[in-house]
Amino acid sequence: MNLFSRLSIGSKVALIVAILVIFSISVLLFCVLITSKNTIEQQSHRILHQSAYRYSNLFSGIASQTIDTLLVSATIINTQIKNNEINLEYLKDIVAAIPNNIDSITYAYLFIPKFTTKNQNINNGINLDTENIMILAEQSGEKGKKSDIIKADYITQFKAAQDAIKNNKQSISHPYNITIKNKEYFVQGFAVPIIDKNGNAIGALGCLIDFGLVGSPLLKDEARVFDNDQRFVIDDRGIIIVNQNPKYIGTKLDELVPTKEARDIVMAAKEGKSGIFPYRTAAGIPGIIGMRTVEPLKGSGIYWNIISYIPNNSIIKPVINILWIIIICGIVAILIVIFGTIYYLRSSVAFRIRIILQTLIESFKYINHEIVSTPQPIKIRAKDELG
Repeated sequence: MNLFSRLSIGSKVALIVAILVIFSISVLLFCVLITSKNTIEQQSHRILHQSAYRYSNLFSGIASQTIDTLLVSATIINTQIKNNEINLEYLKDIVAAIPNNIDSITYAYLFIPKFTTKNQNINNGINLDTENIMILAEQSGEKGKKSDIIKADYITQFKAAQDAIKNNKQSISHPYNITIKNKEYFVQGFAVPIIDKNGNAIGALGCLIDFGLVGSPLLKDEARVFDNDQRFVIDDRGIIIVNQNPKYIGTKLDELVPTKEARDIVMAAKEGKSGIFPYRTAAGIPGIIGMRTVEPLKGSGIYWNIISYIPNNSIIKPVINILWIIIICGIVAILIVIFGTIYYLRSSVAFRIRIILQTLIESFKYINHEIVSTPQPIKIRAKDELG
């Protein structure tokens, strides 16, 4: 207080003005930050919803295209069976046409175990009463051309085919690892039943989709919406089926990240629930995820849960940028106000007060006969209080 009382009027006024400006800018800064943070969080949630929805449409399209292709091809085969016109080479052509026309399908197959319906034609040296029909086609990567027919022994490992025959309806397996021709794939099986003229399931037409191909568009840089964001997919068991890091494929999310947040996400995935969830990565980076659920085969209870993750740092980054802009602008404003106030007080107030003081001193000296010359009259510069 003693220090403040010793300051000149100009310094006191400048100090008070500076304190008021700092307080006002601080309140403004706080209000802007709170509003910006809430707005950016809302926008982030909206972007997460939109990106997850866009990615889910991609996966829905893949599932629909796969099922539709199998159904069309199965209808052709069923018609042959009903008309007793089975031709092995034609069946091979049907199966071989599937993989190269759909990018996500790595293998397509036809499996009819020991055709039991009597009085069928015998074509191309195959006895349909005693021999299995097993055709396996591998994608060759040449669009529009027939796929390669390979050794079909692997078909017995395809669970979707067994379920389609057993239940006489479209079937889908859970994602799993499989090794074919010494190459490992992480796949999911789709199958539709092949039926005889009595409506009984006697075989299955199916395919394996490779998640390495399915997830490729999701993992591209073009799919990025925030800095350091991640996109991945888990199934209804919480198993990671698409991820930027291949070593995480086939791992349960809540085992990789043993947190409550991860367990909540896995539980939601099991129930097929979409939404926004808090999440912390395996590296311990907090953030939020938007999850959108796709059921590739309606009524199967098997889900693809497409997840888009944004770290909190990427969400807060715009707020921090705004904070620094406001702080810098605030400092500049405070300096302008302080120096402007000091300059004005010195030039327009303090200077005039000194003139008045000097004139009063000379006047009293004149009255006390300390000087003989009369003081010069003060020139009025303004019609304010000092004027």
